[in-house]
Amino acid sequence: MDSLELEDLQTATAWDANGEKLGNVTQVHLDGLSHKPAWVTVGLGLLNTRENFVPLAGSRLDGDNLYVAVSKDKIKDAPDFTVEEGLTAEQEATLQDYYRA
Repeated sequence: MDSLELEDLQTATAWDANGEKLGNVTQVHLDGLSHKPAWVTVGLGLLNTRENFVPLAGSRLDGDNLYVAVSKDKIKDAPDFTVEEGLTAEQEATLQDYYRA
């Protein structure tokens, strides 16, 4: 996803691999090495209170819509991290392992 602009992602509405609306992107997280957008968070659940990390790998941005390559169910079951200043290398590795499985 080299062509994704940070500003475009921050205002996007996310959709899962099955075309189900997830909600608004709440945060964009950069890859620790490339410093390019690698993850977004989307609020899911009752009142959108839990931020769920979603990988940008395999996704595409079409106007204001971000279509990710994973299902809502997979996203809902992802490891839960509260992040204020970005993912640690360990957290990112845990998420990568989860989404690869």
